[in-house]
Amino acid sequence: MARPNLQVVLTDDVVPAGLPAALSRTQATVRFSPLREAVRTASHHDDDVVVVLPTDPAPIASTLGALLNRLAIRPRATLLVSAAGGPVARVPHPAGLPIETASGHDADELAGRLTAMLGLRTARRSSRRATVAGDRGGAAVSQRYARQLRVAQRVQREFFPDHLPRFGQASFRVVYEPVEYVSGDIFDVHALDAEHVGIAVVDAAEHGIPAALLTVYIKRALRGREKERGSYYILSPDEVLSRLNEDLLDAHLTDCPFVAAVYAVLNTRTLELSVARGGAPYPIYRQADGRTRLLSLEGGVVGVLPEARFEVATLRLAPGDSVLLYSDGLERIVAPPPALPGEHGAESVEGTHATIAEYRRQGVADAVAESAWLAGLARDGVPAALDALAERQRKLRRVGFPLDDLTALALRIEPS
Repeated sequence: MARPNLQVVLTDDVVPAGLPAALSRTQATVRFSPLREAVRTASHHDDDVVVVLPTDPAPIASTLGALLNRLAIRPRATLLVSAAGGPVARVPHPAGLPIETASGHDADELAGRLTAMLGLRTARRSSRRATVAGDRGGAAVSQRYARQLRVAQRVQREFFPDHLPRFGQASFRVVYEPVEYVSGDIFDVHALDAEHVGIAVVDAAEHGIPAALLTVYIKRALRGREKERGSYYILSPDEVLSRLNEDLLDAHLTDCPFVAAVYAVLNTRTLELSVARGGAPYPIYRQADGRTRLLSLEGGVVGVLPEARFEVATLRLAPGDSVLLYSDGLERIVAPPPALPGEHGAESVEGTHATIAEYRRQGVADAVAESAWLAGLARDGVPAALDALAERQRKLRRVGFPLDDLTALALRIEPS
């Protein structure tokens, strides 16, 4: 198989500390270009692109915009990296250009992002081939495919719990909203033994049938306990993600070979919760008094790097405390989206669609920490926040807002 090609665009003479090591792990052929040269030659190459941004991108905004517009002519995966190691500033870009952001400080996280980005090229090409084949098949094939999708939807739903049980003081609630018949998201809550519960939310790369098939595989691969010498022992969350990581690597999957995942283990007797994440959004911890924070755990995408490591946080929960695990579909909904018809600032459906078009051009910031929705969660609690999330998702779907599969799974400790 030919080595992937990667272009690194340097906007000044600063190279992030973690970038050289991350690039070496991708085994890609890498070429470096200054920003102005990259603008001039963008239409001549089809490489995936990494753009290293300076601390303040404002002085290069015009030239950077020209580069992104040219990359969108022949869309290829683009990663914006902060040279200073901090958060990446929001950069307007064309709607058709798939853009991700990453800090340049953590080599492991950056290597995972790069490898995932390169792997998505194969998935996108497979998807385009499937679309062309479907178009050629005509109406009969489309109808048969729709029937198969409905069957796949029923089969996939059978892998999810019919209802979320209560374990002692621990209750659970979920919002699960696929954007298509089948979803790349999966959630699970199951007893590991008499006093331990395994809790998972996993988001497969891409959408549709390949992602749905991968969720079935993941469901079986999420082993929260192991048998040894006739007895069982509970695996820690980082062990579960590490084993899933090795399983995905050993499977050598062509489509959707990696996932973002968060896994937790709750001791229902001590109310101690251990949680680890691999590329998923940061879990949200809300205490009974309304204090809320994101659990900023280190851990790259699962299924990309051998021997990946995942940080574990341990919380001692109390009655009224809640923890929310979720896929990145939530970020798209709670980041500052356009006003909807009937809401303040929205005069008409046409006006809302115009705002959506602008939102698509600008992209979606990782704005959960600063969102009004998180403030509402802190004020009103998890049940009200999940209700608001589901309602907002339904409204956005009706007006054609660009959505992703949404899964939000909440754990709450009830009074004894």
